[in-house]
Amino acid sequence: MIHVLRYTEELEKVGFTTEQAKKSVQLWMDLMDQNFATKADFKEHYFMTKTDLKEVQNEMKDLKNEIQTEMKDLKNEIQSEMKDLENKLQTKIKEVEHNLTVRLGMMLAASVGIISAIVSLKH
Repeated sequence: MIHVLRYTEELEKVGFTTEQAKKSVQLWMDLMDQNFATKADFKEHYFMTKTDLKEVQNEMKDLKNEIQTEMKDLKNEIQSEMKDLENKLQTKIKEVEHNLTVRLGMMLAASVGIISAIVSLKH
Protein backbone atom coordinates (compact mmCIF):
# COMPACT_ATOMS: atom_id res chain seq x y z
CA MET A 1 0.00 0.00 0.00
CA ILE A 2 1.00 3.63 -0.13
CA HIS A 3 3.30 4.98 2.58
CA VAL A 4 1.38 8.06 3.65
CA LEU A 5 3.84 9.08 6.34
CA ARG A 6 6.83 8.88 4.01
CA TYR A 7 5.11 11.03 1.36
CA THR A 8 4.07 13.58 3.97
CA GLU A 9 7.67 13.82 5.21
CA GLU A 10 8.97 14.21 1.63
CA LEU A 11 6.59 17.12 1.02
CA GLU A 12 7.66 18.77 4.29
CA LYS A 13 11.33 18.47 3.21
CA VAL A 14 10.65 20.50 0.06
CA GLY A 15 8.89 23.30 1.91
CA PHE A 16 5.28 22.23 2.56
CA THR A 17 3.93 22.89 6.04
CA THR A 18 2.83 19.80 7.98
CA GLU A 19 -0.81 20.71 7.39
CA GLN A 20 -0.23 21.29 3.65
CA ALA A 21 1.66 18.01 3.33
CA LYS A 22 -1.04 16.03 5.15
CA LYS A 23 -3.83 17.66 3.14
CA SER A 24 -2.01 17.09 -0.18
CA VAL A 25 -1.36 13.44 0.59
CA GLN A 26 -4.96 12.98 1.80
CA LEU A 27 -6.32 14.52 -1.41
CA TRP A 28 -4.16 12.19 -3.51
CA MET A 29 -5.21 9.19 -1.41
CA ASP A 30 -8.90 10.06 -1.86
CA LEU A 31 -8.39 10.58 -5.58
CA MET A 32 -6.62 7.25 -5.97
CA ASP A 33 -9.20 5.36 -3.88
CA GLN A 34 -12.01 6.65 -6.04
CA ASN A 35 -10.40 6.46 -9.47
CA PHE A 36 -7.57 3.91 -9.52
CA ALA A 37 -7.99 0.17 -9.79
CA THR A 38 -5.92 -2.14 -7.66
CA LYS A 39 -4.50 -5.56 -8.53
CA ALA A 40 -7.30 -7.06 -6.44
CA ASP A 41 -9.85 -5.11 -8.53
CA PHE A 42 -8.38 -6.51 -11.73
CA LYS A 43 -8.34 -10.06 -10.36
CA GLU A 44 -11.96 -9.77 -9.27
CA HIS A 45 -12.92 -8.35 -12.64
CA TYR A 46 -11.03 -11.11 -14.45
CA PHE A 47 -12.79 -13.86 -12.54
CA MET A 48 -16.13 -12.13 -12.92
CA THR A 49 -15.59 -11.83 -16.63
CA LYS A 50 -14.41 -15.41 -16.96
CA THR A 51 -17.48 -16.61 -15.06
CA ASP A 52 -19.76 -14.40 -17.11
CA LEU A 53 -18.24 -15.69 -20.34
CA LYS A 54 -18.73 -19.28 -19.20
CA GLU A 55 -22.39 -18.53 -18.42
CA VAL A 56 -22.86 -16.91 -21.83
CA GLN A 57 -21.16 -19.88 -23.48
CA ASN A 58 -23.53 -22.28 -21.70
CA GLU A 59 -26.54 -20.15 -22.61
CA MET A 60 -25.43 -20.13 -26.25
CA LYS A 61 -25.06 -23.93 -26.22
CA ASP A 62 -28.55 -24.26 -24.77
CA LEU A 63 -29.90 -21.83 -27.35
CA LYS A 64 -28.13 -23.72 -30.14
CA ASN A 65 -29.68 -27.00 -28.98
CA GLU A 66 -33.08 -25.34 -28.72
CA ILE A 67 -32.79 -23.92 -32.24
CA GLN A 68 -31.64 -27.28 -33.63
CA THR A 69 -34.63 -29.00 -32.03
CA GLU A 70 -37.00 -26.35 -33.39
CA MET A 71 -35.42 -26.68 -36.84
CA LYS A 72 -35.91 -30.46 -36.80
CA ASP A 73 -39.51 -30.04 -35.70
CA LEU A 74 -40.08 -27.43 -38.39
CA LYS A 75 -38.47 -29.68 -41.01
CA ASN A 76 -40.71 -32.58 -40.00
CA GLU A 77 -43.77 -30.33 -40.06
CA ILE A 78 -42.87 -29.00 -43.52
CA GLN A 79 -42.25 -32.52 -44.83
CA SER A 80 -45.61 -33.63 -43.45
CA GLU A 81 -47.39 -30.66 -45.03
CA MET A 82 -45.60 -31.28 -48.34
CA LYS A 83 -46.70 -34.93 -48.27
CA ASP A 84 -50.29 -33.83 -47.59
CA LEU A 85 -50.14 -31.33 -50.46
CA GLU A 86 -48.67 -34.00 -52.75
CA ASN A 87 -51.50 -36.39 -51.86
CA LYS A 88 -54.12 -33.68 -52.42
CA LEU A 89 -52.53 -32.80 -55.76
CA GLN A 90 -52.50 -36.43 -56.85
CA THR A 91 -56.16 -36.75 -55.86
CA LYS A 92 -57.05 -33.61 -57.86
CA ILE A 93 -55.11 -34.90 -60.87
CA LYS A 94 -57.00 -38.20 -60.70
CA GLU A 95 -60.29 -36.30 -60.50
CA VAL A 96 -59.35 -34.22 -63.54
CA GLU A 97 -58.28 -37.37 -65.42
CA HIS A 98 -61.59 -38.99 -64.55
CA ASN A 99 -63.59 -35.93 -65.63
CA LEU A 100 -61.63 -35.71 -68.89
CA THR A 101 -62.15 -39.41 -69.56
CA VAL A 102 -65.90 -39.07 -68.98
CA ARG A 103 -66.12 -35.99 -71.21
CA LEU A 104 -64.01 -37.59 -73.92
CA GLY A 105 -66.23 -40.68 -73.76
CA MET A 106 -69.35 -38.52 -74.04
CA MET A 107 -67.84 -36.62 -76.96
CA LEU A 108 -66.91 -39.91 -78.66
CA ALA A 109 -70.38 -41.29 -78.13
CA ALA A 110 -71.93 -38.07 -79.44
CA SER A 111 -69.59 -38.15 -82.46
CA VAL A 112 -70.55 -41.74 -83.26
CA GLY A 113 -74.22 -40.79 -82.94
CA ILE A 114 -73.77 -37.76 -85.22
CA ILE A 115 -71.82 -39.78 -87.80
CA SER A 116 -74.46 -42.52 -87.69
CA ALA A 117 -77.18 -39.95 -88.20
CA ILE A 118 -75.34 -38.39 -91.13
CA VAL A 119 -74.70 -41.79 -92.74
CA SER A 120 -78.33 -42.88 -92.32
CA LEU A 121 -79.56 -39.58 -93.84
CA LYS A 122 -77.44 -40.09 -96.94
CA HIS A 123 -78.88 -43.53 -97.61
